[in-house]
Amino acid sequence: MEPIYNAENTKAAYQLNWSVALFGSNEIPPSTDWLPYLKSSTEPDGVRILECHSPSSNVIQFLISALPALSPSQIIRFVKGRLQYVIRDENPKAFRRNYFIGSVGEVNSQILDQYVGKQAAKHPMADSTVQSRIEALQFQDSLVDLGSRRTGNYGQYVNSLQIVLENSEDWHEVREEVLLASRNMILRCAAKKGWLLSRMGILSNHIHILVGIGVNESPESAALSLLNNLAFAQGWKPVFRFSYYAGTFGAYDRNAIRQAVNEA
Repeated sequence: MEPIYNAENTKAAYQLNWSVALFGSNEIPPSTDWLPYLKSSTEPDGVRILECHSPSSNVIQFLISALPALSPSQIIRFVKGRLQYVIRDENPKAFRRNYFIGSVGEVNSQILDQYVGKQAAKHPMADSTVQSRIEALQFQDSLVDLGSRRTGNYGQYVNSLQIVLENSEDWHEVREEVLLASRNMILRCAAKKGWLLSRMGILSNHIHILVGIGVNESPESAALSLLNNLAFAQGWKPVFRFSYYAGTFGAYDRNAIRQAVNEA
């Protein structure tokens, strides 16, 4: 069965930022020697370097934006690989295998969780029975902390996303069985893929999902997987728009990361 939603027919709105730390085996040359090259060489890969700082002679920190098709592991590979290339003569084995990459958003995970939790009250239905039905379908797992670090094969990471899906043609769906089928499918999809699901804000015309995915998974792959699974739950029909919003977030917001870099 061919997917209904794919990268070619589905548009993305996104704000995807990452805090990256690379650790040198020994002293790394100053950024003035390689930063212009690194910026120009990673942009064709879909990685834009916004900030760079070295808190010590063998540690480099970056604030990065990236395209939705890129996973954290790909971002690390592009940045580390291209930086190793440009300093290869001076330092042929510059980096340790370990690294850190963490998703960063406009607000932190706690504030975003509260925001999604208030969605049903923020968009009330005129019919009190329908409003009660929608409120009962909201989901939260308070044991899931999407700001905490997870450990992969070679490094630590946070890959936490807010994904928003909208009903096609602005349709307001109020049937309990349809809304429940969408809710249950998102839960099954997350369980099957080993995602950390902390919140669902289920409304009549759109859904907010707060989820932590794997280091090798991209925002694009997560959104498309959700869209196709939701289509399957509704009889293989494209009930959602051929578009999505994906935003990163974590324990710290972008301003906190920038302030830490500037003060270090």
